[in-house]
Amino acid sequence: MDEIRKWTLYLMFLVAGFATGIGTIGLFPQFWMEYGLTGLTLHLLFLAVFTYVAIVEAEKVIKSGYYFVELYNKVLRKPAMMLAILAMVIVFLSYYTANTMLILLAPIVGTGTVGRLIAKVIMIAIVFLVLTRAKEKTFTIMASGSMILVISVIITTIAFVSKIPSTTAFLGMAKHMIVSRPPITANLIAAAIERALYGVGLGFAFYLMLGSFMNERFNAKLIIGAGVIIQVIIGILSTITIVYAIAPSTPGELLKYVYGGEEGAIQLMGQLPTILADYRGLLVLIAISIFLAGVTSILPTAEVGLQIIEFNMRVGRNRAALYLIGAALLIGIPDSVPSLAEALLLGVSTAVFFTAIFEYLPVISEGVGKITKTPVTVPQKVVGAILLAVLIPMGLYSLYTTVKAGNVNWIGALLAVVIIAFGIFGNGIFEKKE
Repeated sequence: MDEIRKWTLYLMFLVAGFATGIGTIGLFPQFWMEYGLTGLTLHLLFLAVFTYVAIVEAEKVIKSGYYFVELYNKVLRKPAMMLAILAMVIVFLSYYTANTMLILLAPIVGTGTVGRLIAKVIMIAIVFLVLTRAKEKTFTIMASGSMILVISVIITTIAFVSKIPSTTAFLGMAKHMIVSRPPITANLIAAAIERALYGVGLGFAFYLMLGSFMNERFNAKLIIGAGVIIQVIIGILSTITIVYAIAPSTPGELLKYVYGGEEGAIQLMGQLPTILADYRGLLVLIAISIFLAGVTSILPTAEVGLQIIEFNMRVGRNRAALYLIGAALLIGIPDSVPSLAEALLLGVSTAVFFTAIFEYLPVISEGVGKITKTPVTVPQKVVGAILLAVLIPMGLYSLYTTVKAGNVNWIGALLAVVIIAFGIFGNGIFEKKE
């Protein structure tokens, strides 16, 4: 196998691992069962559109010959947009590092404030070691981890279906949820778009970074398309696994999971040792799968943040990793409080609607088109119009629901507003400085 084919395979799994994340295993089944076939259909529709967005983003960066941060700084003259995405990455890491390690530690440390902080510190330390010690092998480690993830999910699903005897009534209830056809509502559309955004991984500049490390000998359509398809397959298998994992319990636990949001999913993970007390082997399998999903999503996201810091601050990789991890831990200490953690997550989930638009800017920029000698095509313009028409209203709706949720969630709403406003209006600060 030549180098291009080998790295094409690596990059397929790298994309699959990045796109999968804990959300695919823990939250996609939740979304599907809550919104049924109606939600799944809308999800797949948006997933196809966002996959196209990811492909053209990577292709545009490849053809430009620019490093992705350099492209925003020197050609687009929008450095604040990259810094806004950096802020997203830092807050994302401060939250998901805890959730990932809690998959393994929740039965020991619990899911409260102290437990989340302990889990977060351990996971952040692991990420720092990989970023600083692996160096040029970081991408290989990410891709290898994703390959193991796919194998683990397949084995886990087969094991759960074959070993857990579930009552017909319980499976009938889960099947009814999956095939139901509820009416389309604003909540359903927002949830479908959000799951699709996370399902592809837009809003974190990953595909812009990916384009910086590929040349025109690589097929971005094949790499990204195959990666997203693998993610969809993992989501379907995960839905089957989750249903069978809850089967030894009661229908009430299934309902708590389906309608409990992200924190409900975390609580379910903490209850699995009790639910699966008679199936220790299966418990280990599902824990490994979810943990790997978290790691393979966290590492590429952290790499994006590291690259942005390294370029803007003109520092080496180790120092950039120290700044990134230090900032994530600084924010991570207060957001170890579950209520605040959920508030900041809502802030990231709101801001991602807008940072996904920030990412698409090179595709529809005439200036970048001149550099790449590829004018903006009609499909690219149409998709750009769709992004604006869909993401902005849904982003505003997400902001409204976050504020409406009350309690400390206003902090998440404020975070989203600050990130978005800085990305749009903050570029003038750097122009004056120059």
